[in-house]
Parts: sequence; C-alpha cells; structure tokens
Amino acid sequence: MPPAGRVKKLIEVLREDGLTGAIIRSDANIFYLTGYRGSGLLFIPLDGLPLLYVSPLYYELAEESLSGDVQLVKLDQQPVIDRILDGLPDSVKARLGYDSLSAEDYIRLSERLGGSIISISDRLWKLRMIKEEDELEKIRRACEISSRCMELASEIISEGVTEAEVKAEILKEMMTLGGEKPAFDIIVASGPNSSKPHGVPGNRTIESGDIVVVDLGVVYEGYCSDMTRSFYVGDKPEEEMIRAYEAVVEAKKEAEEMAKLGVKTAELYEKAYERLASAGYGEHFLHGLGHGVGIEIHEPPRLKREADEILSEGMVITIEPGVYLPKKFGIRIEDTLLVLRDGVEKLTSASYELTLP
Repeated sequence: MPPAGRVKKLIEVLREDGLTGAIIRSDANIFYLTGYRGSGLLFIPLDGLPLLYVSPLYYELAEESLSGDVQLVKLDQQPVIDRILDGLPDSVKARLGYDSLSAEDYIRLSERLGGSIISISDRLWKLRMIKEEDELEKIRRACEISSRCMELASEIISEGVTEAEVKAEILKEMMTLGGEKPAFDIIVASGPNSSKPHGVPGNRTIESGDIVVVDLGVVYEGYCSDMTRSFYVGDKPEEEMIRAYEAVVEAKKEAEEMAKLGVKTAELYEKAYERLASAGYGEHFLHGLGHGVGIEIHEPPRLKREADEILSEGMVITIEPGVYLPKKFGIRIEDTLLVLRDGVEKLTSASYELTLP
C-alpha cells in the first residue's frame, strides 16, 4: 500500500476518536506515512493534503522522497511546533492527536490548546504492527542478508580471532550484500562476555572452550531484521553447555509451535519460561521472549510476561529465549518470524548446531 493509503487509514482513526488532526514527530512514523526518511514534522488534517515541515537541511531529500499526496513546507530552521500551529485555523487545532512529544512540548501545547491534545501512539502502532506486502518484501531481503552474515560468522569464528575481527567482517558482508547499515550495534560476545545479554564493548580474543554469541540485524530500504546464534569453539562442549543449549532450543521450538493467530504474546513467553524453568534455568532467562520488527528494530508486539497483545496475521516478531550463567557463558538463539493464520514462517535461517564445523 502506498503511504497515501496509510494516511487515509489514520484519518479514519482520527475521525473515530473525534480528533481534528494529528501532529507526527517520530521519524519512523513520518517514514511510514510519507516514504520520507529524515527529520521533520508532519501535520495531518482531516481534509486536505498532509503538510510536511522540514528545515533546509532536509528539504532536497524530502522533495525527492514525496509524492504529490503531501505538501512540503521549507522552514528557515528546525520545525518548531508553536510556529506551525500559529499558521493553522482554529477549527483544525480544536482537538489534536500526537505520536511523540517531549514533556516540555506537551505542557506548552496543552496550555495553548486548552488540554485538547491526545496521544495516538497506540493507534499508530496498531496500523504499523500489521505489515503490508511491500513492507514484507523489504523485511525478507533484510533477513536474507542477515542470514548470510550469520553463515559468514560461523565460518570465521575460531580460536585466536578477536571479537572485533568477526564484527568487522560481518559489517563488510552486510554492505556488500546491499544492506544500508546494521539495525543495531552488532554483538559478538565470547567466553564470559557471552553471559551478558547485550554483550560488552571490547576486543577479546576467542579461545578454545568459549561459547560465542552473535546477535546481528540489518536495515534494508528502511526495514530491519534480527537474529542470534551461539557457537562453541573447540572439540567438545562441557555437559552444562550442552544442557543449557538444548533447553534454549526446546524453549524456542515450543514457543514457535504455539505461535499462531489469536494467541496472546504473554502465553508464548510463559511457554518458553516454563520449559527453561523445568530444566533449571528459569532464573537465568533475563529478558522477554521477543519483540516486533519493522521500521524499528524493537516494535510492538512485546513477547513478555506482562504483555497484553494478541498475535495477528501479518505481524513480524522475533522469538529469542536465552540462558545466562554469570562469569561462565550465555546462550541465545533468535529468528525473525512472520505470523500466519496457522503458524509462523521463519524469515531468517542459519544452522542451529552448537559446535562449529
């Protein structure tokens, strides 16, 4: 669906909520609604063209990115909400929705508008959580690039290689394959570093007997991917490593088998947690089971104990159980998945073998 169709959907939501327009500040939401990837402020009235306000710094990029469905306005400085609102009719400003405002902007606008300003962030997320076919095409390509990068990581990880060297080769492969940039700071965490879920900055030399956790993702045409694998360096892993790895594999498998239309995301978390707890690792599962993926690397739905979202067809999520034993090792396995009516389609792929070939 072109961005104009998404704007139309949002306007329907605004009408349902009795709103007269919306202020969009999030770069990700602006991209979703216009196709423009830069900073600015988007104002959407119920009638007439949306107005995108940008500074001269971004004007040429915006001009090239927009179709005729959005009116571009160049300001002499960064967009300032007060100045923009001053130029709008009172009827349009009567009851505004917003997606993201600083506390200072919210207080100031509430005072100016008599409190008639309402968050529409949740409504926008409901639109963005269901991916359209053109979005899925980009996510699939991002996943293909990430899968190849993970295969490369498995080929180059070995005793004597540094974490930084592995990371550098992954980055080079991403760019070679057409990725724009990493979706987040790539994690290559070896030995005791692997017990920290987000790794640590460093340049440790990989040793025999290490587990190496590699967590990577790429941005392709504005859309992200995410995947993790854990590798053992050496001839034979310790028994505890094997037990923990098998527990993570089973937890991931059981959660994926349960994932389908209408299932609560909290139930997926509980399924994985119960499997890890039964193996003695419940207290060592330190994070949620996963998250949505799209324009941003972490989006709703959240797969955690207190989440209240329900899986819908077209959502893209990760499932990533992990076990982390302090000062020893950590293990995490993650894939990006597309939710279908009767299950999930795995979009990332790489070997699940713990021991490197």
